[in-house]
Amino acid sequence: MTDLENLIQHGKMEQNKNNPKLVSKDLDKKLSPLTIKQYTTTINKLHRELNIQKEITNLLWLEENKVDIKTFIENLNTPNTRKTYLSVIIALLNNDVDKFEYLIKYYADISSKNYDNIKIQTIKDKSIKDDKILDLNDYDKFLSLLSKGAQISKEYIIFLILRYYPIRNEIGTFIYIKNTDFTKLDKSIIKEHNWIVEKSKTIEMVRYKFKTAIYYADKLPYVSIIEPPVKNVIKKYIKDKNIQSNTPLFGLTENQVSHRLAHTSNMILPHIDTNNDVTDIKLSTSLIFKILACDAVKNNSTDEARQIITRYSKIRGTKINEILAYYLNGNKICDDNSSVISDD
Repeated sequence: MTDLENLIQHGKMEQNKNNPKLVSKDLDKKLSPLTIKQYTTTINKLHRELNIQKEITNLLWLEENKVDIKTFIENLNTPNTRKTYLSVIIALLNNDVDKFEYLIKYYADISSKNYDNIKIQTIKDKSIKDDKILDLNDYDKFLSLLSKGAQISKEYIIFLILRYYPIRNEIGTFIYIKNTDFTKLDKSIIKEHNWIVEKSKTIEMVRYKFKTAIYYADKLPYVSIIEPPVKNVIKKYIKDKNIQSNTPLFGLTENQVSHRLAHTSNMILPHIDTNNDVTDIKLSTSLIFKILACDAVKNNSTDEARQIITRYSKIRGTKINEILAYYLNGNKICDDNSSVISDD
């Protein structure tokens, strides 16, 4: 074997030893000659394309040119091609973990995002289609019809918030409060509720109580800035309903949210034209979330889809792999208030 091939083989075996997910029998497993050849071809191409002057076996070039390498990899055509480049780079750096620890993390972060891209691309290649749910265009038609009327309804506001900030049934529990009053509250009281806080120029969604809060204890409160058009409609709703500071915005329990969403959607959906058979659909916060996630994958590039789903993940408090597994990979929907298959 050449020096480069030896480095790849040795680095991969060291990587395996540091992988807690591998069982003992796999720790000494060597790369096949075919994989070694593929990795060697890949890293040689990278070295050549970037016109690197340092010897390929001097791994400092992976550090000195990391920005150019990242750009090169991100411009590759497919997530699987990127995976090959990242795999051989990380294997090589594992020849000296102590020296390249931060650099391994740098490329591992790129690899992690790319791994999500691979899963999204797989879902996209399946041409996900579920005739039992609305597409996003139909949901927007539903919102438009629901918005008709002399005054903004509670139901419309809830469905509109979920369109842009797809949280769960805790949406019914929000307390509206002006920031001047909010800052005067005892912290113990604040932590027991979810809030819509109106500041001088912004409105914030501040959550302490939601299904997966236990997994995000170090990140509480969960804060989302409410942007237009939702911000403007919420302010009008508060004014029209004369909702006073430090009083419930909707006054619903989580269970009541389920019933209210199901009833309203079942009344309105038969009156819109859709491509799917949705006349008997009863919308829930989980089903709305699936509509948004499916649209992100179907109508955006893989990178854009990952960015959108990552944003939804952060708003909802759901790990991205849970979204890919339970909302996009198949038709299974997690219940809004309980789940035995995930932390969502």
